[in-house]
This record gives sequence, structure tokens and C-alpha cells, in this order.
Amino acid sequence: MLMKVFPHGTGEGDKPSRYLVRPDYPGRDTAPPQVLRGDPVMTRALIDSIERRWKFTSGVLSWHPDDTVSEDQKEEVMNAFERVAFAGLEADQRHILWVRHTHAGHHELHFLIPRLELSSGKDFNACPPGWHKGFDVFRDLFNWREGWARPDDPARARDELPKKADLFKARMARWGKEIRESDRDRAKEVIHAFLKEKVARRLVRDREDVLNALKEQGLRINREGRDYISVIAPDNGMKMRFRGGFYVSGWTPKAAPEDETEEKKKKTARRMVARLQQDFERVIGKRAACNTKRYPAKWKQFPHEEALLLPQLQEDTIHDRNRTDVDAESETDGGELQRPIDGIQHETGRAGGQTNADSDGTAHLEAIVHRCQRSVQQLADLAGDLEKRRIEGERQNRPRMRMR
Repeated sequence: MLMKVFPHGTGEGDKPSRYLVRPDYPGRDTAPPQVLRGDPVMTRALIDSIERRWKFTSGVLSWHPDDTVSEDQKEEVMNAFERVAFAGLEADQRHILWVRHTHAGHHELHFLIPRLELSSGKDFNACPPGWHKGFDVFRDLFNWREGWARPDDPARARDELPKKADLFKARMARWGKEIRESDRDRAKEVIHAFLKEKVARRLVRDREDVLNALKEQGLRINREGRDYISVIAPDNGMKMRFRGGFYVSGWTPKAAPEDETEEKKKKTARRMVARLQQDFERVIGKRAACNTKRYPAKWKQFPHEEALLLPQLQEDTIHDRNRTDVDAESETDGGELQRPIDGIQHETGRAGGQTNADSDGTAHLEAIVHRCQRSVQQLADLAGDLEKRRIEGERQNRPRMRMR
């Protein structure tokens, strides 16, 4: 399993949400997307409500075609991801949309997160710069524990990045469109072939040798990243970026694989899982401390001694606006204080037969809250049905190409 965070994040919410759920994308006619958690309509509305430039975070968890992912594993992966992404936040403080894709021949879990903390309206970025530090631990923990293909496995390292890794070219090829080769593409192929030959002859053994070989060809190093090298041609100022393979920091040529027994492999896996589990909990604790400080839950802002006194309500209590105070006294007289639960103290009555005037108001308020919750759920269901009908209508009305 590997994790990618896409560089997108601006614009309206229609484009990213439609991409995740649209059934007319190439290959999705036999393997349509499946919404696992969240609501595309609600996600789009939350993104569109943000007035800042950066409005959402999107990415994907992708598995090797040989890896199998059960339903239980899928749920556990999503839960663990959300523990890292939303550490320290309550369920009503964040929102995420999960959609499963299988049309590319392997298992993918796409996520779309509005950059919004719901209770305060502040900007919330689940994958800020440097997100690799925390999410790499999450990724490695599951890969070692479940035996999935690891992108950092030296035995799986590539000396060059496949052309399909270019998202634009891959998308054009998927749509059946021809891609014209530019002068930059041809220049990059010549330079890459030159370096590849040096690697094969063992003249280049690390990234420093790669940089020296590029300089020997008269190229000026413009920038060095974690997984890329950018150069500038001195004659025409053309900028070229080489990514992946032997351009990655820390790259070394493949060594002959060591013969390990199954018992040794299992022992190594157990040791790695134990270490990564501890690192995983530390990552969550660190992110939780930061998030709770920046986005405190509303009910946690009051100290325990100032907790709100609410009457203990019976499940079968029905509010009657015509009930008299005498009736209220007969129900609340002689009540005892209940134990505080979750920082909220409940009171069934007051000493001396005093009327609990707040009981009726609280019961009425709870009834209103329940009705509002039902109404919100009904609206969400209705919006989901309308969205499905709209997509189906567009699919049916889409013009078809006539065969000549």
C-alpha cells in the first residue's frame, strides 16, 4: 500500500467530488465507484462554503495488483487513517468522503477532505507540508503487519520511473488521445539514457555520482528534492525535471537479494510491527496535542466545577406544554443528584420539593434537537437521491458516437 496526496486543493467542490463518483469514466462501466463513507453532496457543499483559496485535501491509498484487501482490512485502514488525520478532533468537528475505485485493475481508496474545522470554521489541513512523517508510519505499519507490497522495499526499487507515472500523460492515454512528444521530452530521454548506461556500467553508484554526471554534460543543477533533480540547459535555458528511480535521494544500485528463511522474515516483520505500533501512537499523540490546542471542542471549554446542570430525563418522558407546576412538583420532588457523566452533572430534583423549572424546557429542547436531526438526515438522503438521478440522466443523455 502506498499513499499519495494530490497537489490540487483550490476551486469549487464539484470537480473533485464528481471525479470520485462519476460512473462514465473509462473503465468504470464494469467497475463503478463505491461510496464507503461520507456524502458527496455534503462534501461539495462544505467545500463551496469555504471562502479561502485552499478548500480541500484529496489523495489516495493504492495497493499492488497482487495484494488482496478484505472488507475488515479496508475498515481498519480507514479508521487508522482518520485517527492520524483527525487526531484530537471529535466526530462533529471534521468531515471526510471515502470512495473505492477498482477500475484500474487494483484496489484504491480515495479520500476527499474539506479544509474546514466544522465547529469554528477555521482552516484545517489534514495533510500539511511534511505529512509524510506521520502517514509513512501509518502506511508502514499496515504493510508490515498485513504483508502488503511496500513502496520502500529495496527489492522493489526501480532505476527509472515508468511513463505512466506522469498523471497527465496517463490520463490522456486512458482517454485514447494522442500525446505529441515535445523537445523537452526528447532531451530528457537522451539525458536519461546516458545516465542509465553509466548506472549499468557501475560508473554511477549514488545520487552524488548522478549529480556529477549531469554537471559533466554541461547541465546546471537548479534544484534537488527528496525524489527529483531539476536541471537547466545552459544554451537555451530549458528546465527539465527528472523524478524517481536513481534521481531519488539515498538511491544506491540494487544489491543481490539475500536468501532469508520464512522464519527470519516473520521475526523481522514482528519486530517492525512492534516498533511501528509505538511510533503510530506517538504520532497520534503529537498531532492530537496540536489539534486540541488549535480547535478545542466547545463542550471542553468549561471547567468541571462550572459544568452545566441538566435534569436527568426518562426515555418515556413526553413533554406536555399544558402541564401545571403542581404536576411538575410531584414528578421532581425528592429526587437525588445523579453522578456526573462526561463532565455534565444531571439533577432529577431539588431539596424541599422545589419545582425543577428547567425540566420542561430541556425536554422540549431535546425533542426539537431530535426532530432537527431527523430532518437533516432526510435532507441528506434526498440530496443523495437527486445526485444519483442527475448522474444517471447525464449518462443516458450523453451523445453516443456513431460507427461509420
